Amino acid sequence: MASGRRTRFAAGKIPAETLVRAVYNNLGKGDRRVLIGPGIGRDSAVVKQNGAILVFTADPITGTPSHIGQHSVEINANDIATAGARPKWYLCTILLPVGTREDSLREITREIHETAKRLGITVVGGHTEATSGLDRPIISGFMVGETRGRVLSAENGRPGDRILLTKTAGLEGTAILARDQATILKKKGVPEGLLKLARSYQQQISVVEEALLASKLRGVHALHDPTEGGVLNGLWEMAEASDLGIEIWAEKIPVAPATQVICLTLGLDPLKLMSSGTLLVAVGRSKRWSVQKALMKSPRKMTEVGKLTARSKGRVIVRRGKREALKPVSQDELYKLA
Repeated sequence: MASGRRTRFAAGKIPAETLVRAVYNNLGKGDRRVLIGPGIGRDSAVVKQNGAILVFTADPITGTPSHIGQHSVEINANDIATAGARPKWYLCTILLPVGTREDSLREITREIHETAKRLGITVVGGHTEATSGLDRPIISGFMVGETRGRVLSAENGRPGDRILLTKTAGLEGTAILARDQATILKKKGVPEGLLKLARSYQQQISVVEEALLASKLRGVHALHDPTEGGVLNGLWEMAEASDLGIEIWAEKIPVAPATQVICLTLGLDPLKLMSSGTLLVAVGRSKRWSVQKALMKSPRKMTEVGKLTARSKGRVIVRRGKREALKPVSQDELYKLA
């Protein structure tokens, strides 16, 4: 315990073992209406209220200073949808550096408005202030969703489930790097056309519709959207939440060409790069083809990348025929450039 008290955190998510020691045993008064509370791999809380089921989530945007309004609404909406609920109400706290101009705030709120309207979400409140000590705007979003159907969670995976991945790894991180590191990338020879393509990945960050569709399909047991730490961390979180083992086939995880070029240029691992926009689906083996077919009716890539196993079989990633331990990603690749 002494070593834990002396831990100093790097930028990004707090380590899972620290959350267990310092957070999950400090949860206030118990309430029997809480169906799902805090835990590793649990991105949303679920509460039963007067016959309805409400789903809550909160997430900040700290990895980029640009398009934070859009990012905040979509990232929070993704967490609600992966529980099988429709995102409905959004609030946020916007913290601005002292001296920020009004037009900068207006741009953030315009993005919030347009993104929320596109996803059918109502902005119901929040707080805005200029705060000393900041060098960029920070936004912390809070979203509430609602469902009367079944609730899904990353912890509901079963041994033998196949894991499907939508789209490609590192989408969000690629878009951010193409914007925020454009000068460096151009100096290293990355053409503007590729950077423009990479920036367009910003439009693929939402997983709301595919998550809601997947939540209704027979054979789907668990959903999870990998964010910080990329696809590999999301896969580890799914296994940890379900208390299962996992086997991942690295060569099958799809990576878009623009992501490959940018990561190779900057010396980053695309499988550990912020991956909002992808969705992990744990589905019973006998149903994986029907689920894959249903999800591919809309234009999105869908790939089988691994399987859940008994906990005793461990957590492994297979690279070029060699089995390695799959561990939680300690820091997203994006923060290595901070």
